[in-house]
Amino acid sequence: MTKILVWSIDNFSISTFHSTSLKPSQNQGGLTAQQAAQSRLQLLKKVLLASQPDIFVVIEVTSGDNRLSDLATFTGGFDGCSFLLNYLRTECNINAGDWRLVPPLKVGTGSKAESVGVFYRGTFEEGQRYFTGPNLWSGGANGFSVEPSGATSGAYPGAAPGVPNIRNFLVPSGEKTRTIPANALHNPGIPEDQVAVRHQFRENNDDNTAGDYLDFQGTREPYMVSFTETNGTNVRNLTLFCIHAPDVSEYPDVFMTYLGETYDIVSPLKANETRLVCGNFNLNLLKSDGTDAESYQALTKHDYHVLLTPAGEPPTDLDSYRGYFATQIKDSDNTAASTFLWSDEDDKAYYPAYGYINNGVENLYSVDNILVYPFKDAPYDYKTTILNPVVGTPLDKVASPSGDPPQGTIAMEHDFTNAEDWPPAPTAPTWSSGAAKNLISWANYQHIKSTSDHFALYAEV
Repeated sequence: MTKILVWSIDNFSISTFHSTSLKPSQNQGGLTAQQAAQSRLQLLKKVLLASQPDIFVVIEVTSGDNRLSDLATFTGGFDGCSFLLNYLRTECNINAGDWRLVPPLKVGTGSKAESVGVFYRGTFEEGQRYFTGPNLWSGGANGFSVEPSGATSGAYPGAAPGVPNIRNFLVPSGEKTRTIPANALHNPGIPEDQVAVRHQFRENNDDNTAGDYLDFQGTREPYMVSFTETNGTNVRNLTLFCIHAPDVSEYPDVFMTYLGETYDIVSPLKANETRLVCGNFNLNLLKSDGTDAESYQALTKHDYHVLLTPAGEPPTDLDSYRGYFATQIKDSDNTAASTFLWSDEDDKAYYPAYGYINNGVENLYSVDNILVYPFKDAPYDYKTTILNPVVGTPLDKVASPSGDPPQGTIAMEHDFTNAEDWPPAPTAPTWSSGAAKNLISWANYQHIKSTSDHFALYAEV
C-alpha cells in the first residue's frame, strides 16, 4: 500500500511557499509577501501532516521553454521544487531526511511549458522505493531523457557554479547512490541518479505493440514516472502518468483520446505493475444532472478505474450532492446572491460546497482525479479523499445525501482561523455584510484560494 497525494497548485513557484520580500502584496490581507508565503506553507504542512504521503505529486510547476535540454528551466518552479524538497527533509517532520525528488523535466512547448514535482520517500516501513525512470538520463545539466534501448546514461550534476545540485535530489547528503534492483521492471542495475522521466510516447497498435510517436498537438504530454518498491524478495512496479490537460477552451476531451491511444498507458500490464493516471483533467466528473459524465471513458475501456466516482444514482436536489465531488474553487464573491459561504434570504447554501465551487465555467468543479489499473475490489479500501481545507474532511457534518457521494476518510480540520461555529451545516446562515467580509478574508477563505484553486486528492494504492 502506497499513499499518494496529488495536488494541482496553480502556477507553482518558489514564491508560492517562500519569499524574503517585506513589501505588502495585493489581496493578501495586508501581509508582506514573506508572511503570505509562510501562511500558504502552513496550509501545505497541514495537508501533508493529515495525509502522510509516500509520493507527493505537484501539478502545474512553472517552467520556461528556452533550455537546450529536457530539464525544466532553472527558474521559479524549479527553485520551488528544490525548496519544498528541503522543507520535507527538515522542517515538515514527515519522515524527515528520507525524501527525494524526481529531477523536473519540462512538458509542453512555448507558453504551455510546465513541469511536475514528484517527491517520494526512498525508504518506508517495509522496504525500499526506487525511482526507475523509465527513461535514462544522458548526463549533465544539459542532458536529455532517452529511451533505454541502445542508449548510454550519465549522472545528473552535483554542486557546481551556476548549476543546481540536481544529484542531491536523488542522493541525500551523506548517502551513496543506490542501484536499481535486478528485478525492477525498468532499468535494473542502473544507478538511480542516471534515470529520467518519459515525456514522449508511442501510439498503441491494434496488437498492443508500440507504434509511431504520438503528436499531442502542442498540449502538455503526460509525465511518466516509474518506481520499484521492494520488500525482501517481493517487488511491485508502480507507474504514474501525471496529467495537466488543456483548459476547457482547448478541447480536453480530445486530449483524453490521446491518452487512450498511448502505448505506455493502455498496453497490457507488465509483471507486478500497477499504473496510475492522475492530475487535473479539466473535464467535469458529473453532468449537469449529477449523473456520471463518463469523462474518462477513453481509459476505463482499457480497464482503468476512476477512484473519485459516483457510487449510485444522484438525488433530485443536487445543491448538496455536487459539493462532495468538488476539487476546484473560485474567487470570492461578497454579494448575498452569490451564496458564496452564506445563504441568501431566497436561496439556501448547502454544506459542503455552499457557493464557492466552479471556476468561472458552468459545471466545471470536479476536474481532478486518480485512475488505477488494475483495480482491487472490496474489501480493499483506496481511502480516496478530497482534502478540503474550507470545511475539513471527512465530509461528515451532516447525513450523506442519497446517491452515496464520497465523504473521504482522511481527517483534517478546516483552515478557517477566524470564524465561529465553522463550518455551518446543513445550510449556511443568511448573508450579512460583516460576516461575509470576515469569511472571505485572508485568515479564512482567501489564503486557501491564494495557495491554489484546486484541492489535493489522496488515495492509497
